[in-house]
Amino acid sequence: MRPSILLAAATLVAAALGLPLASCSSSSNSATPIADAQPDVGDDAGDDAADAMATPYCDALGSKAAPFASGPYGTHRGDLADDFTIPLVDGTDLAFKASFTGCDVFVMVPDTLLVADNNTQLLWTQKKDYALLFKASPKNAHYVFYSRSGSDATAQANTKTMQSNLDAYAATLSDADQAWWRAHVHVAGARAAQLGGWLGTALASPTFSTGMVIDRFQRLRGVGMFADVARPNASAQWPFNANLAFAASEASYHNAQYDAISKLPAKKKTITLFNGEVLQEFAETDVTLPTAAEIATYDTLQVEVEMSCPDPNKVEFGNCGALDYLVGLYVRVPDGADAGSDASTDAGDAGDAGDAGPSGHDVEIARFITSYHRETHWIVDASEALALIKDGGVRHMKWSFAPPWNKQPTATKLSLHFSNAKKGYAPAQIVPLFTGGTFDQNYNANRQPMSVAIPSGAKHVDLWVIVTGHGSDSTNSCGEFCNHQHEITVNGHVHQKEFPMAGTQDKCEGELAHGMVPNQGGTWWYGRGGWCPGKQVDPWIVDVTAEAPAGQSATLAYRGLYLGATPPMVASAGNIFLTSYLVVYE
Repeated sequence: MRPSILLAAATLVAAALGLPLASCSSSSNSATPIADAQPDVGDDAGDDAADAMATPYCDALGSKAAPFASGPYGTHRGDLADDFTIPLVDGTDLAFKASFTGCDVFVMVPDTLLVADNNTQLLWTQKKDYALLFKASPKNAHYVFYSRSGSDATAQANTKTMQSNLDAYAATLSDADQAWWRAHVHVAGARAAQLGGWLGTALASPTFSTGMVIDRFQRLRGVGMFADVARPNASAQWPFNANLAFAASEASYHNAQYDAISKLPAKKKTITLFNGEVLQEFAETDVTLPTAAEIATYDTLQVEVEMSCPDPNKVEFGNCGALDYLVGLYVRVPDGADAGSDASTDAGDAGDAGDAGPSGHDVEIARFITSYHRETHWIVDASEALALIKDGGVRHMKWSFAPPWNKQPTATKLSLHFSNAKKGYAPAQIVPLFTGGTFDQNYNANRQPMSVAIPSGAKHVDLWVIVTGHGSDSTNSCGEFCNHQHEITVNGHVHQKEFPMAGTQDKCEGELAHGMVPNQGGTWWYGRGGWCPGKQVDPWIVDVTAEAPAGQSATLAYRGLYLGATPPMVASAGNIFLTSYLVVYE
């Protein structure tokens, strides 16, 4: 049997945390079905020794050891991974449960991935990418290379070549680096169809044809496309070559997901709008919220969304939605009530989301962007909406995520989490401010300052803004790919939001730690004007308590700018989607 991964790694933890082989990150996480973020775990006494080894290993990585989950297990994305043992090319075995820590991410990469459709070289044999892969990898990443070949002979040749290449690379490393690498990189000694058990079945299935991840919650996840924007290939059908180093993005993303999910309050009231139904284009529902008295005990509201491919038996590509559309969650309020919004829903244009339900108008409380061909999981703060729903009871809510001409069927889980973070105040009043529009020379026309009376009982006042740019003019690529600026003045104090990442080649790659799914089947790397594909749009929040004192009036003004000035006259101008509030807390 292969020595426990932990036995090999634990002896090196202190030294390895400084190794260049993998950069240590306190961020570690993985997207998990909303209802199952904390799976049931077993309590076998036989696992105590493994748990004891896992604890110092995880502590040194800045994480927490977790016990092995007791099931139920499955073979689809989102299911819990059961135990497995697979033979390795080096003559040892990889035993999953025996070496389980709860703080590792396993990324499994098949030999069927090519450099490009016009380059039949196997991606995993590209020696130049090994150093890039391990440099980009978080320390808790494990890689399992395996073959999906249809013949034992081909599989054996491929895996032996891979092991040989990895051994040659390891020989260039220091002893400590090499030991850490050998404990975290594994080459399967049999092709997927011959591995046996649930793992062999899953790895050989269409569901995981591009690879598999076992995340920090012990759940199965897909693997995306490793295309690298820095490696153009104009003659390929998809004009970019792949880079094995992008396998590290899968591990980093699931670390970030684990952190985000783990930070959800342990004590919370959860209201579920959708629980895995396959939705198309939009959905509306009446939701029974907590009573007014209960809502008054909360100061925080978080929206959690998981969007999954509609067919669990197919790979993500061609199964999940193909395009980056603007997504919105709306609550209906009576006409004349607090709040209004720029209720368009278009990143590509999400279209009309219908008008079922009671009369009134829909107010946006959270915004997201769909991914290219990948499953996503988001958590975003929407605490300002507590002021909109403070009366509790039945409220009409709308979820809009695709246009009528491309409905993008999606299995959707959406929940509202109410909690008390003991901030000392909670949203009591929400005042609608400014909206967006066509971003051209007339954008700022007729935008008059507003005066808002701040209640005498106000303890805190925030600007709460959701802003993104979409579409493109004929000159500056505004607003999707230009750095549009937004200036809000409160009693003479200027606050500005801008998006310098817009128009960059790869700045969205840096958003993995903030909720964006990597390795999408589209141009996910490009920086946008306030958003990235496959990511939530975090609100811009500014504390203006000192500028808007209780019992006095606050004068607010707004203007949109390009290069610090009024947007120029252009043809086919893009659009700014802006929802802005002044939120008063008591």
